[in-house]
Amino acid sequence: MRAKKTKADRIREYLIKNPNADVAKLAERFQTAKPVIYKLRKDLQVKLPVELPQEVPAEMTWTATANDQGEIVALLTERGHEYGPFRDGAALMQGMKRLMADHARAHDKTFSDDQWEALEMIVHKIGRIVNGNPDKVDHWKDIAGYAMLVADRLEGTAR
Repeated sequence: MRAKKTKADRIREYLIKNPNADVAKLAERFQTAKPVIYKLRKDLQVKLPVELPQEVPAEMTWTATANDQGEIVALLTERGHEYGPFRDGAALMQGMKRLMADHARAHDKTFSDDQWEALEMIVHKIGRIVNGNPDKVDHWKDIAGYAMLVADRLEGTAR
């Protein structure tokens, strides 16, 4: 006698044939939660090894000159005024990301890669606002943009 396929097996089979299927529609179709679909889809994804070149072509190498170093220092100084001290911002942003990850793990939440990346980028922008210049319009627009990318994809328009 053949064993009956589990719901997870049926979802996996569907995802193999339709890897870009809409998660909300699948959750409704199989009467399960969206995080279950995300988890099964992520489990199915094969991670391909990245092939690194054996030698770096000469045109891809760069050695900083004194002028380059001066430009870098000037850029970092400008960024410090705009975003606040790097170390302070990094501590704030990493703390928020750890808090999100711990909370998601404690509540068995699973996110798609684009959702999690958007959340991390939004946290990054919030960190820059809180640590640096809150009047920089680009930060606020970027937050809206990252949220819109995920919302659009969930509605079927991938960018």
